[in-house]
Amino acid sequence: MAKVAFRLSPAYQGNRLMIEALVRVTIFCFEETELQRLWADVHVQNIASYKTLEKAGFKREGLIREGKMVNIYCDYYLYGMTKADYIEITDKGLPPYEHCERFFRKN
Repeated sequence: MAKVAFRLSPAYQGNRLMIEALVRVTIFCFEETELQRLWADVHVQNIASYKTLEKAGFKREGLIREGKMVNIYCDYYLYGMTKADYIEITDKGLPPYEHCERFFRKN
């Protein structure tokens, strides 16, 4: 299991850079390592970040109320993706993975 986290300078936001990077990291983790699960936590008010996770195929798995995130107590969502989720997404060629065929499993 590994945690994914990301931050992007406001100057580069809105250009789909983060979704592309997250998809490539996800592909690497499941294709080139033995990881079986990726997870992330995101502040409930950080809409752009949780939408990025959802577009990359991560599923919202829960809400932590008044949990400690870095150095503050706040509400945050937990997101996850298992290798089985990843295989289902890539086998169907679902967005945003439909343009990443060269990274798919070679069965």
